[in-house]
Amino acid sequence: MSEKRHRQQQRRQRRRAAGRTRPNAPGRIGGSPAASGAERELSKLLRHMATLSVREVHELADALEAEQWASTLIGTWHARPMPGQDVEAMFFPGFIDALERLGTARALATLRALAAVGAEAHGRRATAAADRLAADGLTDAPWAAALGQAGPTAAALMSEEAFDDGLSVMVEYAGPGWEPHTLGIYIDHNMGGLVKDVFIAGPLADVRSKFNDHAPDHVGLVIHELDLAEARARVEAALYMLDHTYDPPVSDDVRPLRALVDARMRLLPAGFELPDDHQEVTRDQRDALLADFLCSPEGQRRRGDESGEHVARLAIDFGADYNHGGPLRWSPVVVEIFMTSWLARKVTREQEFFTHVPDVLRDWVSYAGRRQGVQPAPLREAMAAVEHYREEMLAAIDDPEAWGPAKAFALAALDAGVDLTDRAELERFMQRYNDDLAA
Repeated sequence: MSEKRHRQQQRRQRRRAAGRTRPNAPGRIGGSPAASGAERELSKLLRHMATLSVREVHELADALEAEQWASTLIGTWHARPMPGQDVEAMFFPGFIDALERLGTARALATLRALAAVGAEAHGRRATAAADRLAADGLTDAPWAAALGQAGPTAAALMSEEAFDDGLSVMVEYAGPGWEPHTLGIYIDHNMGGLVKDVFIAGPLADVRSKFNDHAPDHVGLVIHELDLAEARARVEAALYMLDHTYDPPVSDDVRPLRALVDARMRLLPAGFELPDDHQEVTRDQRDALLADFLCSPEGQRRRGDESGEHVARLAIDFGADYNHGGPLRWSPVVVEIFMTSWLARKVTREQEFFTHVPDVLRDWVSYAGRRQGVQPAPLREAMAAVEHYREEMLAAIDDPEAWGPAKAFALAALDAGVDLTDRAELERFMQRYNDDLAA
C-alpha cells in the first residue's frame, strides 16, 4: 500500500471517528406510525450516519480502497460488544434505505461498495438499491465496475517452527481493474486459535521476496504454498474462535477489515476439513512425562522435592489442558501466560510455594525444549522469560482481581477456617458465600 493511500485512509478514519454516533438502543427499522421510540431513534441515527458516510466516498481511488472503506464502515457497528445481537441485521437494512433516500451519486457509490463486502443477503439488498438509483440516471463511480471482481490466485502459509505461537494465512487476489494484492490473516495459537491481526500487502511474490531478503531476522519462520480451500478452512475456523471470545485483545485492524475478510473468504473454494489437532493427554501419560522429567538431566535434582514435583505437574497439566501443542510447547509467550495469568487464576497455595516456581519452571522449559528439538537461541529466550516474569507472577498471585472464581472461593473458605475435605461443611460455607455475593 502506498504511503499516500495510507495517509488518505488515516484522514478518513479520523473524520469518521470524530463524527460517529454510537447506537443507543437496538430495534427494527419501521416507518409506520406504530414504530416505537427506539425504532424512530435508530432510523434517525442511520440517516445521520448515511449523510456523514457519503461525504468521503469521492476520495476513494480504486476498488481496493472502496472495499476497505466499506468494510471499515461496517466495522463501526461492531465498536462495542453486543452479545446475542445480530448487529448487522439491526443496522444494515435501515442504512441501505437511508442511502437510497439520499438519492445522490455518492450514495450510489457507497451502496456499490457495501454490496461488495456485505454479507450475502445485505449485499443483494444494497445492489438492488444501487441499481434503482442507477436506473434513475445517476452515474457510477469509476471504480464501481471492478468491485467484487478480485479473484484468488494463490495462497501461502507462514509458520514459526521453534514454538508454533501462531501462523499467517496469506491469499493473493487479482482481476480486471485490480493490482495483485495479498490479504494476510494472523492466527494466534496462544489465544485459542483466533484471528489476532489482519493486513493487506502487495503481490504474494513480493511478500515472499521480502521474507527471503530478511531471512536472518526470521529465524525459525517458514513459508510454503497453501491450498485455497485449506486457506479458507483455516481462516473460517479462526473467525469462529474470534466470534466466540468475549472482547478479545486483537489488533486495531481486525474489526475494520472483518467484512472484507469474510467477503474474500467466500471467494475461495469450500469443502476442506481441518484435522482435529486436539489430543487428550491421559493421567497415565502425564505421570509418565513427570517421571521422565525427574529422570532427565534437567529435572533429576527435583526428584523427591515435593514442591518441585508439584510445579512440574502444574506445568504438565496446564500444557495438556490449556496450551496449543500440549505440555512440551513452551515459548516465551506460553511462559508469560502460565506465570502471570494461569497460576494466579487457578492455583491456591501458600506464597512460599510460588517463590520456587521460576527455578523449577526454568528446568522444565529446558527439558521441554530439548524434547521438542528447539534450537539453542530461541530456547534461551524461553528460559530467560521465566526470570523476566518472576516479579509480575508474584504480584499477580497476591492480587484478588487476578484470581478465578474457584480460587477466590477456596481462599475465602480457608480464611474462614473451613475444612476443604469436609463436604458438608464446605457446602454450608458455599451457601453463605453465594448469599454474600448476592447481597
